[in-house]
Amino acid sequence: MKQLKINNQFVTQKKISQGSFGIVMQGIDQKNGNQVAIKIERPENEHLNSLDKEVEILERIQNIKGVPQLYYYGWEDDYNVIVMELLQKDLSSILKQRKKFSLKSVFQLSIELVQILEEIHKQGVLHRDLKPENMMLDDKNTVYLIDYGISKIYIRKNGILNPFKDKVPFLGTSRYASIAAHKGYELGRKDDLESLFYVMLYCLKGNLPWQNLKHIADDQRTNKIGEIKENIEPKELFKDIPNEFIKIYDYLRKLTYASEPDYKTIIKLLQQGAKHANILLDNNYEWDTQLNNYDKNINRYGTLQPEELPNKQFEKFSSNLLNCNNLFAQTPSKFKQLQPPINKQESNQNSSNNGSGNQNQSNYNSVGIIYQRSIDEISEELQEPIPDEFKSQKNIQLQTLPDVLKKPGIIFKNIQFDDDEQVKEDNFLYDKYRSLSAQVTTIFQNHKK
Repeated sequence: MKQLKINNQFVTQKKISQGSFGIVMQGIDQKNGNQVAIKIERPENEHLNSLDKEVEILERIQNIKGVPQLYYYGWEDDYNVIVMELLQKDLSSILKQRKKFSLKSVFQLSIELVQILEEIHKQGVLHRDLKPENMMLDDKNTVYLIDYGISKIYIRKNGILNPFKDKVPFLGTSRYASIAAHKGYELGRKDDLESLFYVMLYCLKGNLPWQNLKHIADDQRTNKIGEIKENIEPKELFKDIPNEFIKIYDYLRKLTYASEPDYKTIIKLLQQGAKHANILLDNNYEWDTQLNNYDKNINRYGTLQPEELPNKQFEKFSSNLLNCNNLFAQTPSKFKQLQPPINKQESNQNSSNNGSGNQNQSNYNSVGIIYQRSIDEISEELQEPIPDEFKSQKNIQLQTLPDVLKKPGIIFKNIQFDDDEQVKEDNFLYDKYRSLSAQVTTIFQNHKK
């Protein structure tokens, strides 16, 4: 297709996708240099006015979070065009790379998409074509619902629902369409939600029971898929998945065309399911390359939640070190009786002769408590073991002072640092203690940073 310049502002660059309605091009806004999506209607489809209907829908729901921004629409060189916000990270592309998503990602996507559907339904709009290709994320992981080409306004101007109809032609994508769509019924709000949970089930498992049907004629495939959806037991469909999904699905199956779904309860059930699975809903996803190392500790249930014990242990060590300095200031004469420390080389040699059991017993890692729960777990999504950082850390041991220098109730425990030096238990000279204290304080501060 030749390059188009639209409204003397937007220029087409390359094709992104195409469908029966026309094609979608990537373009550039010459005023600000931003990338845009340009939807171009096929000339042979002009009589359907599909883009005109989509513009009407988009204008109606423009202020909803999760709906792409509409920049321009009109005619250019005999083509009907729409220019809108460009979003490049769609769930379909991510699924092709990862095959399936973690439970955490599915919970987060489900909650955001239910919220989007609730808002567009309030504006009298049904999407009617939920599928991974129409679900996208921006750089901040905000979820978007796109492509309103076959969407419909289901409420009349007087606020009354359009009348229910049967014997309606099938509409949507058979893999994710609701049972009502297969039966030829007029679609309502509950059908958007039912389709959504088929999509989320597909994202979680990587397949659906009605895929890859063999020995079925193409003209019978849609009906056969509908029969499987209607007859399969929810417990079988959502096997090995939190029970909250079954509750939501059972609830949606009981709704009628005119029913208004209880979106808030659906969201609460999803949040409850995440809580029961010990999932932290932090808007991070396993495919997000900008996650820091801490947030990459993912098992099949999502990101591990941090524990407070390591921080408390550091606070206790800091308090003990301070008490040690105070004790030294109060009793300087005690240190004149101490012997000189062994040098660094001797310390390392002696430490290597110690039994590994004693050494492991003295090891302490600030993230050890967190990793301890997941070392043996394998991520289904990544197909590789979670890194065992507990074993990779080197240590330095700070041994206790002589009993005569201890305050009652103060216990000095072995503390581990990221350093190769190890100091064995011994007596220290008074004239060496100040430099040792300063060294330990510096190592502790560097480690804490």
